[in-house]
Amino acid sequence: MKQPTPPALVPFADDSASCTIDGITVENGTDSIAFYGQTDLTRDRAGLRKAQDLLAFLQSVVDRLQSTPDLPAAIRPPSHKGGKVDNPFM
Repeated sequence: MKQPTPPALVPFADDSASCTIDGITVENGTDSIAFYGQTDLTRDRAGLRKAQDLLAFLQSVVDRLQSTPDLPAAIRPPSHKGGKVDNPFM
């Protein structure tokens, strides 16, 4: 079976890149990476491939974090609060 290749997304490299890995959207950030969406890991070759692709990306995140000198113990999580927006159709 072909080896999984992580997406071209470089973890924590910028605040604008995103990619989709088998139904899971990954949004890059310099301080955090957001994951959302849904996928099914089925008990077959397709499910194995999806799991390998996700694992390859997560391993690139772990590698990047482990290679960061002076990694802080914790940072404030990003705020995902929605604000009130005026209705543009009124």
